[in-house]
Amino acid sequence: MLRAPCFVLALLALACVSGPEAPAPGRSTLHGSFRLVPREGVTPGGASGSPYASRSLRDVEFVDYAHPGFAVVYLDGQAAPTGAAELAIRASKLQTRLEPAALAVGAGGALRVRNETAVPHVLSFPAAGRVQKLAPGESLELPLARAGMQGVFLLDVPDSEATVFASPGPFAVVTNEGSWEIRDVEPGRVHVIAWHARFPPVTHWIDLAPDGVARLDLEVGVGQPEGAE
Repeated sequence: MLRAPCFVLALLALACVSGPEAPAPGRSTLHGSFRLVPREGVTPGGASGSPYASRSLRDVEFVDYAHPGFAVVYLDGQAAPTGAAELAIRASKLQTRLEPAALAVGAGGALRVRNETAVPHVLSFPAAGRVQKLAPGESLELPLARAGMQGVFLLDVPDSEATVFASPGPFAVVTNEGSWEIRDVEPGRVHVIAWHARFPPVTHWIDLAPDGVARLDLEVGVGQPEGAE
């Protein structure tokens, strides 16, 4: 009686580990893992643990090496996807904040900000030299003319900011579990860059075959090699 359900579960498990789907005809897909690696000789810990047990470091934001946090993998030298990212000003009983706290979009795209609170707020986007007051329900579209990390701030709300990464090429935001996938890109030799806000970027060159799926596992941390050609 249990054979059919078990067989279905086995098929589902197989599908979960089978990897990405095949790319569009003539295109390529690249995927892999993204892992943070501590400096050699350092044991990661929290504010109360060695090697960080120091009152002078009580306000330091410690790295959770088990989860990468906000990170982006992108291909340099290929056209960035156009589009727009959505950012909202939201308020709760405890605080007013920008949501999400971090997001990515292709360079040359746009960032749309909407004030979803009941009061006006002053938005600052230094990368474009913009400071503007947004009334309740008002929206603003900001062009992302240059690539790289850019900050957005609420000047009237202390410590309220968001990070926008404008990718110069096809990109993927790393999941909380440390996986990423860039689908349907131009095949050939590509320059892969792994970006994290708190660590130096790591770069790799890899050849992508037409109609192929390639895997590249990335390790990011202070002192990590750039990777093989």
